[in-house]
Amino acid sequence: MPPPQPSPAKPPALPPWWAFCGRAAIVILEMAVMVFCFSGPIATIRADVLESTGFNRWRIVLLALVGLLLNHVRKHAAEYRDSRFSRPILAWNGLSSVALVACLWGMAGGFIEPVLGRWGEFLLVMAVAAIWGVSALAMWLPRPGQVPYFVGFAAFVTAIFWAALYVERFTGLFWSYTGRTTVDLVETLLTPFAGAPVIRPEPFVIGTDAFKVEIKKACGGFQGIGLISMLLGGYLWWFRQIHRFPQAFLLFPIGIGIIWLANAVRITALILVGIWIDPKIAVDGFHSQAGWISFLVVGLGTIWVAQQMSFFSIRAPADDVGLPMAEATSPAGAAIAAPVASAKTDGDLAVTHGPSAVACLLPFLVLTAVTILTQAFTSGFNYLYPLRVIAVAAVLWSLRRHYRPGPQPLSVVGIGIGVVTFLVWMALAPADGLEDAEKVAAMDPAQLGQPWALLWLLFRLAGYTITVPIAEELAFRGFLPRRLIDDDIERVPVGMFTWLSFLASSLAFGVMHGADWQRATLAGLAFALALYHRRRLSDAIVAHATTNAFLGGYVIATGAWTEWG
Repeated sequence: MPPPQPSPAKPPALPPWWAFCGRAAIVILEMAVMVFCFSGPIATIRADVLESTGFNRWRIVLLALVGLLLNHVRKHAAEYRDSRFSRPILAWNGLSSVALVACLWGMAGGFIEPVLGRWGEFLLVMAVAAIWGVSALAMWLPRPGQVPYFVGFAAFVTAIFWAALYVERFTGLFWSYTGRTTVDLVETLLTPFAGAPVIRPEPFVIGTDAFKVEIKKACGGFQGIGLISMLLGGYLWWFRQIHRFPQAFLLFPIGIGIIWLANAVRITALILVGIWIDPKIAVDGFHSQAGWISFLVVGLGTIWVAQQMSFFSIRAPADDVGLPMAEATSPAGAAIAAPVASAKTDGDLAVTHGPSAVACLLPFLVLTAVTILTQAFTSGFNYLYPLRVIAVAAVLWSLRRHYRPGPQPLSVVGIGIGVVTFLVWMALAPADGLEDAEKVAAMDPAQLGQPWALLWLLFRLAGYTITVPIAEELAFRGFLPRRLIDDDIERVPVGMFTWLSFLASSLAFGVMHGADWQRATLAGLAFALALYHRRRLSDAIVAHATTNAFLGGYVIATGAWTEWG
């Protein structure tokens, strides 16, 4: 018999991530060469972009694209790890980079403007830069077929922020057609409840002799329509698998119509608050919060109703919507095992990998909702703060079976991290905030008188050191890092580390704190380290509570009431 033929030699396998890192290095090198050699033309282009479109908006587009790329890398890590070089894309990238360098060189030498003019030169360079940018994106992605998705996403976000340039023009145009109708509707809604004759001394001024408002075009509802359109667009795209098209597109006119009507209701409620409660609360509190309340109610309500109606959404079987099943039965009647989450006994919970998405998010959502509502009905001192504590405590109590702390003792490391975070927070505190006498006086609980000032302080400390740390840590350390690792958070153990989840969740925590985002981001990083120490969510809560306890003690001892907001 003939001797066995040797199998053909297989090409040696490349080390993991080698091709991806190589392609990324090529793109980074090209960018470095262009910036180093052509800083003058690039600065000119940047100024032109700033003048014509608003450069900050392009930064937001870029950040959104980077976020999408990071999420894509997370979901397709195996493809990125084992990807290879594509010769056509390498050639495309090389040619487009040479063309871009030639354009920048032509700008620097003044060879293009005499031929094409100032704007012709700008458009040529931008077009070539866009071609190179798409090729650079293709270099990063493991499969060329994924490029159109990212290009489409970038175009969509660009269109949104380009439209934002003309929001004032659109607002004025919208108000010119709907303004009088809005005021007429407000008058119709207001008349039965005003308790006095409704007057309209000017075309867009309405109210009673006790309190009246001027409705400007910015309050005409155009911004709400834009927000609800973006919310519904993102929702339908993200959850497109569970909706019926084209009828799901009817949600846009429905949402737009409801949000326009809600704007008239909001203006009516504003006038009624000024008439029946306090004009100052109407102007300082309700006016600034009522728009967000109506947007959230209409947006979330529209989404909830759409999910309940088979006309808009595909109703999943009971097994697919999260109903608990201990076991399933085969057609023959034999019991078969159903998927059950892996049990753990060394973490915060006795079952699964941690609290469910609802258990992590609901306390924070309730905290946010009650905060908006209480701010809408206060002006100056936040005397309704105890309602936040009571509402969040009630939610935590109702979900207590989801939070089962393990037998391990209190974390000394968590307490230490909390103390260090407090010291860093105070070291970075802006000096001008502590010297604003008017703000300090407005937030001083002494104005309530005794015993109400003491009772308010007890609620404030309870919220600051118990309910707020628990609600925020459940959301930003219990939910968000796990969601950034896997779409199903219950498959991810609490405390699992990735750089993306660590940094992104800490930054999100910082951004939530507004003007204090830098200090809050550092605090978020510190609380995440407390979580990773023993992979126990309670350790992050202890660190957060410790920081807030020291900060609360400092505020009471020094009277620096602005430091705890």
